[in-house]
Amino acid sequence: MSGEREPVPPLASRPVGALAALYLFLHIVPRPGYGFHRDELLYLAMADHLDLLRMQFPPLIAVAGRIAQLIPGPTLFGTRLLAALAGTAVLLLTVEVTRRMGGGRGPQVVAATAFLLSPLFMRTGALFQPVIMEVLAWAWATLAFVALLRGDDRRWWLVFGAAAGVGGLTKFSAAFFGVAVLVGALASPLRRDLRARWPWLALGVGALVALPSVLGQMTWGWPFFEQARILRESQLDRVTPMAFLWEQLLQSFGAAPLVLVAVAGFVASPRLRPFRPVGIAVAVAAALLMAARGKAYYLAPMYPAIFAGGSVVAGTWLASRTWWRRGAIAWAVVLGLVALPLGIPLLPPPAMAAYAQRLGITAAVTTNTGRILPLPQDYADMLGWREQAAAVAGVYHALPEAERSRTVIVGGNYGRAGALAAYHREMGFPYPASRHGDFYAWGPGLTDPAVVIIVGGTVPELGTIFEEVHEAVRVLTPLGVGEEQDVPIHVCRRPREPFAELWARLGVVWG
Repeated sequence: MSGEREPVPPLASRPVGALAALYLFLHIVPRPGYGFHRDELLYLAMADHLDLLRMQFPPLIAVAGRIAQLIPGPTLFGTRLLAALAGTAVLLLTVEVTRRMGGGRGPQVVAATAFLLSPLFMRTGALFQPVIMEVLAWAWATLAFVALLRGDDRRWWLVFGAAAGVGGLTKFSAAFFGVAVLVGALASPLRRDLRARWPWLALGVGALVALPSVLGQMTWGWPFFEQARILRESQLDRVTPMAFLWEQLLQSFGAAPLVLVAVAGFVASPRLRPFRPVGIAVAVAAALLMAARGKAYYLAPMYPAIFAGGSVVAGTWLASRTWWRRGAIAWAVVLGLVALPLGIPLLPPPAMAAYAQRLGITAAVTTNTGRILPLPQDYADMLGWREQAAAVAGVYHALPEAERSRTVIVGGNYGRAGALAAYHREMGFPYPASRHGDFYAWGPGLTDPAVVIIVGGTVPELGTIFEEVHEAVRVLTPLGVGEEQDVPIHVCRRPREPFAELWARLGVVWG
């Protein structure tokens, strides 16, 4: 295969470097009025309980959370910086995949511009979540796959194995992408490599790297399956294959034509013929996700390949057509600017709500359960958490001193518990407990508390398990997500059964 190789075009370092710097800058500028995202609070709490071999979730995000906590300055900045750096790395890897596919200066710039202006990657780089880390892992894997298809050094198999293993440390959806690339490899001359040691060494490396994710599931009785069931029933049953495909274009927005060019190019373009197995892998991944009723953004790890393939075809064609090239640039810039506030929370919440209303794109402000909000759900999920923690601090510090030493604070969901965990040192109250998700495994704290402060619930509901319940305060967040717009905080005393037994009987809540 080495005789079939063509020289890799030189890197368009100046324009690509400028676009990468712009992406990084946009993702670390201050976001007025926004704090931690609900999910980010959970991941930071995971970092507080870091135990690589005994975690209920793929642990890489918890490791990243610990790193964010060690970065000088506010932890909020640390999380933003890590996500932005990961997104910038994906942009550069997308360009490198384009280059390895034979894309010169024009295609490289097209690929970087498409990545920069796509709402999908604006948003993933703006949030400290496993998604951007998963995309980063599979961008490396895509680069290795393309290098192998070119006939480069077979040690790229080891890079692929390590990258796929990191994907497994990030999200269990690595299985979908691993199967997809395997199908693509079997449909290519790479199947001959199965008679050599390199693919098998790659399999061993990947399995070893991903092992902590599997061990944690074994330790806790495979909670992934219960989480998946709840997610499917509450959110994924609404997703149809047509909606999945349509939303690929919506989340690409100004780069949507490039997605269509990539589909056609992998099928019919002579320039992409050597890399057709990459297109097969993309198609298989999309089919698997549609069969599983996955959300549209679940396909994000395949987008470096999509943008690279589309850029090789479109960028080469545009290079000799000046007016078409100028029109494409104008199209991308105008739609990218329109989408920018929807992808990165640069406008304060009231201004963002007004912008979303004027724009009239309902899908942008529809939650994963079908509810329409004034703000995109991710933005609404960045509001109200510090205020909730401050209200709990006020209730806690108003207790008699003798009771404060025997107080348990409970968050009614992982966002509330995560907010309490994030701010408990600053505001001087105990680390919280919660029955929600991963928090349950960390226990209730005290086994015989005098006071239980609960964020959420109702007096009648809590009155069935405590003899004394009163509502201390309510926290209002009008632009927040529905369940966080009006949150009561209750002070509860004298549980109707021993608290440790009550905790065990009520059990974990997923979803």
